Amino acid sequence: MNKMKSFKLNNGIRGIIVPMPGLKSVTIEVFLKIGSKYENKGEFGLSHFLEHMAFKGTEKRPTATDINREIDSKGASYNAGTGHEMTSYYITTVKENAPWAIELISDILFNSFYDEKETIKERGVIMEEIRMYQDNPMMGLSGEFTKFLYQDNSNIGCWNIAGEVSDIKNVDRKIIIDYRNKFINPKEMVVVVCGDVDNELEKVIKDNFGGFSKDESALPEVKLILNKEKNMVIKKELEQGHFCMGVPALGWSDKRKYSLKLLDIVLDGNSSSRLYTKIREERALAYYVSPVGEMFKEGGYWAIQSGVNLDKIDEAMEVVTEEIGIIADSIKEDELKRAKDYLLGKMKLSMDKTGFVSGYVGQKLLLENSEETLEEELKKYNETSLKEVKDLAKEIFKKEEIRTLVCHNR
Repeated sequence: MNKMKSFKLNNGIRGIIVPMPGLKSVTIEVFLKIGSKYENKGEFGLSHFLEHMAFKGTEKRPTATDINREIDSKGASYNAGTGHEMTSYYITTVKENAPWAIELISDILFNSFYDEKETIKERGVIMEEIRMYQDNPMMGLSGEFTKFLYQDNSNIGCWNIAGEVSDIKNVDRKIIIDYRNKFINPKEMVVVVCGDVDNELEKVIKDNFGGFSKDESALPEVKLILNKEKNMVIKKELEQGHFCMGVPALGWSDKRKYSLKLLDIVLDGNSSSRLYTKIREERALAYYVSPVGEMFKEGGYWAIQSGVNLDKIDEAMEVVTEEIGIIADSIKEDELKRAKDYLLGKMKLSMDKTGFVSGYVGQKLLLENSEETLEEELKKYNETSLKEVKDLAKEIFKKEEIRTLVCHNR
């Protein structure tokens, strides 16, 4: 990547342009510090609901169909996503359409109607989405695991991002608008443009985002309180048993996060990892073995999820327990090097994708107030020593710290 150009608008919104010469695609992505971690009880699921309402109509583009037709006419793609700590909205298009995409995203962010009829319709869509995750443990169990870990934070923080059906069933237009106005804050907003573009787009960003102003709103302070219980069972009529197992770990503000990511790759991060090899390849216990950990500012956890035959679930979980117990003493230099080579290879390939780069740059700037480049990030992984990895493994990978969530029909 060429040198990034960052700037700040008078209203506090931060912008950053990332030149990526030679590419056809351009991604415009806007990041806001609106996420489920900041929701008070009574607001659970509203960050996700707000994101769903973004493309439903503005004064200039009155309906969702108007917006969809306009985007389709450009051959562009778009989406949005809600996390625990932020929400983002993006359009990927070609270079000549970049000014149009910047204007469209600013329009839906600042001028959406949140029409009452659309709100009620989308309420039904979201409740079905929640039920879909509840009916499919492969998709929804990691959210349940996060909720299980932090459920003692009962008054603040929705740890299952979409909320529950009971949280959503009475949401109306006023609730959505009040929530939006509470949290949208220009000083907690970042606009990223990545692709074969130049600094002329700075003026386009300022023209479209500079007119928004609002009194500052402080985000609530969040403390992560771990559930005292370490084991939980959810009973469902299933052909398989699904489980999540994990240990309390690090937040993204911890400098040891590079060691943790490499440990994750060694344990369950790819198809040659220890747990994938032992659970799937050697014992044929499961089709999928997936990492599902989370990092927040205040802390986080490492975890693995898998689905196995009901009669074999105890065996699979014992494999995980054993590897957690021996990883600190058994990891070797060649294994660490393979993890580094895998991570560096994957990230370098992703650096050709404007959407990947915009996601990295925007999250880094919004959450960490950092303009660290991907190349600088890769260097930190490369410089991580075996001793650092072992020391961290000894600290966090302890059998007595394991938490388990099992879903089956026993």
